[in-house]
Amino acid sequence: MRPLVSVIIPTHGRPECAVSTIRAVLAASDELEVVVSDTSSEDRITPAFAGQDITRLKLLRPGEPLSVVDNFNFALSHASGEYLAFIGDDDLVSPQITEVAQWGIENNVDAFSFSFPMLYYWPTFASTTRWKAQGSTLVVSEFNGSVTPFDAKAELAAALRNMGSGVLGMPRAYAGMISRRLVERIHSAHGPLFGGVSPDIYSAALISMESQKSYRVDFPIVVPGACAGSTSGKSARGRHVGGLRDNPHIGAFKNLVWDERVPEYYSVPTVWGYSLLKGVEDKPQWLGKADFSMLYLRCLISDPQYKGMVMGCLRQHARKSGYVTTAVEFACATVREVIRIARTLVQRQLNRFKPENSVVLHGVLDTEQAFEAASQYIRKFDKKLELTKSGS
Repeated sequence: MRPLVSVIIPTHGRPECAVSTIRAVLAASDELEVVVSDTSSEDRITPAFAGQDITRLKLLRPGEPLSVVDNFNFALSHASGEYLAFIGDDDLVSPQITEVAQWGIENNVDAFSFSFPMLYYWPTFASTTRWKAQGSTLVVSEFNGSVTPFDAKAELAAALRNMGSGVLGMPRAYAGMISRRLVERIHSAHGPLFGGVSPDIYSAALISMESQKSYRVDFPIVVPGACAGSTSGKSARGRHVGGLRDNPHIGAFKNLVWDERVPEYYSVPTVWGYSLLKGVEDKPQWLGKADFSMLYLRCLISDPQYKGMVMGCLRQHARKSGYVTTAVEFACATVREVIRIARTLVQRQLNRFKPENSVVLHGVLDTEQAFEAASQYIRKFDKKLELTKSGS
C-alpha cells in the first residue's frame, strides 16, 4: 500500500537544518513518507538516525555530485506516495497535509498551490535588505482555510507575460503538492518533471500545462524556512547576483548550454526566465506568449551593472521580431512595470496605517520547535480547512 504523501527533501551541505526538518516532518503524521536525497560529500544525516527503525524514512546518497535539477529527479524516482510534496531542508509541513491529500484523492485533484501564512526564520537568518524579519522567529499572518479551484493554464500564461518574475500563481511541486498520476502524465508527454536550472519554475510550467484540476489552499500546509545558506536567506542579504559560470549552483550543471535569449549572468530574473523558457520552448502555443521585453526590463532595473549584456539580448530580439514590434512590446512592458511598482509603493504606504495583524513567536530555534509552535497556534485558535464533500 502506498503512503498517502511523500515529502521529498533534496539537500546539500546543511545537516544542521536537514536533521531537524526530517524529524519535524516525521512528527507531522504517520501517513507521511519522508524521502531525503543528500549530495553532500560527507554523510552527517544518517548517523543522526542510527539505531532508529523508521520505515517511513528513506535516506538516499546518490554517490556522485548532482545538480539541483538532477537531485530533484533522483529523489522523485525513490518516492512512492499518492501525492508528492517537495520542500527545502529548512522548511516544514503541518499535519493537515494529509487532510488535503485525502480530499485530493476523493476529488481527483492533480495539483495544489499553498499560501504561506506562516514563515520560519532560523537563528542564522540575517537581512540587509528591506526584509524586516528576525532570526529565531515564526511569523504568522491571517489565513482562512479556504480551498478554491483555479485555472492553472491561465497562471502559466500570466507567468510568461511576466518573464523573470517566478512561479507567481502556478501550481507547484516545490512548496506545493501534486498527484502521482499527474507526474506520470508529465513523464509521458514531456520527459522528466524537473529541468532548466530552477526545478521549481520548470516543473511549475509542466504542471500548469498538464493539470486538469488545480486548487489553492489558504492554510500553512507548507511553512517555508529561511536560513543563512538558503535561497531566501541569500536574497535577504542581497547576495543573489554574479557571474553565471562562477556560481556554484550553475557550476554543478555539466555541459550546460545557456539560451542566448537570456542574459548570461546569475540573478533571480535570469535563472527564473531561463527555466520557464526551457519548460515551454518546444510548445509553440506557449512559447509565443513569452514576453522577453519584460525579462530584459526586469534585468535592467534589478541589475544595471549588466546593462551591456541585457541590451545585447534586446537588440538580438529586435532583429528577429522586428524593431517596431519590439519597441511597442518594450513600451508596454515598461508601462505595466511602472503600474506594478506604483501599486506596490502605494500598498506599502497604506499598510503603515493598518493595524499589525501578524503574530511573531520568538525563541524558535529549529524546525522541530517551529512545528510545535505552529501546531499549537493552529489548535489554540481552532483553525480548520474548509474541505467540501466534492471538488465541484
